[in-house]
Amino acid sequence: MRKWTNSQNFRRQLFVLSVLAGAGLAMASVARADSGAVAPVTPPPAVESGRGTVKGQHSNVRSRPSLNSEVITQLHKGDSVDVLEHKSVTVREKPMDWLRIALPPTAKCFVSAKHLADGGVNTENLNVHCGPGSNYREIGKLSKGTRVEVVEKKGEWAQIRPTPECSGWIAAELVDIEAAPRGPAPSASTSDIVTPPVAVPPAPIPAAPAVSVVNADPDILVTYVIKDGYVGAVTESNAPSAFELRTTEVDRLSFRVAYLEPGDTNLKRFQGKHVRIVGTQRWKKGERYPVIAVERVDMVW
Repeated sequence: MRKWTNSQNFRRQLFVLSVLAGAGLAMASVARADSGAVAPVTPPPAVESGRGTVKGQHSNVRSRPSLNSEVITQLHKGDSVDVLEHKSVTVREKPMDWLRIALPPTAKCFVSAKHLADGGVNTENLNVHCGPGSNYREIGKLSKGTRVEVVEKKGEWAQIRPTPECSGWIAAELVDIEAAPRGPAPSASTSDIVTPPVAVPPAPIPAAPAVSVVNADPDILVTYVIKDGYVGAVTESNAPSAFELRTTEVDRLSFRVAYLEPGDTNLKRFQGKHVRIVGTQRWKKGERYPVIAVERVDMVW
């Protein structure tokens, strides 16, 4: 039988202890995994802002980063959005990423009509709501003097065209964000000359969609409009279009708002339905009704 020296016995004991320690760490790791206490893997940093493109066919924009919040409007595949913020929300232990975006022109925004005067806000920090009532969520604040475009008045509330201060939330998985272009790598230099920093101008505020119809005639007013109503058929033979936008029927009465030029839009399938028309309006001096060249039609539910 082989005899062990004291030095060999000591090294043997150290080896056994190291094996036992490794096994203990492995068992502790398994125990943590069973209890759900495994250290989380750090995900790559998310893009916080930039320009994005919607990839969902019908993507809801909501008042809050929650699937239970109000729907402000819908975006469609290919629509461009300005991403303002990224936020991760955990619900029932399941994380979900959201993006705060600038609202498109089709979004419904409402303010108290009593705080508007001559097309401007006459009070400080006026709340913008996603519906005609204080029970709807706030989606922005307007400072005193802010100019707004009133789309329609509903009792004590006025629907306005979204301003840069208005924003909503969309699920991050529905948007592809464009990566910011990388600049050239700095070249090595032994010069002691310090180059002053170049001032970078602020990013421009997204402009409203360009007017698709241009007319230099001073007797024709051309404006970009967003109007709600019902699509109807026109029976007059001398009318400028076969379709019209009408008001909601009250006491069996409805009134024409404007004639509609469909362009590439099939307005027949919207006949009799409540819609929101986005387009360019021409109103010739002396004519009773304007004509809207339709650019987009959205159902109002």
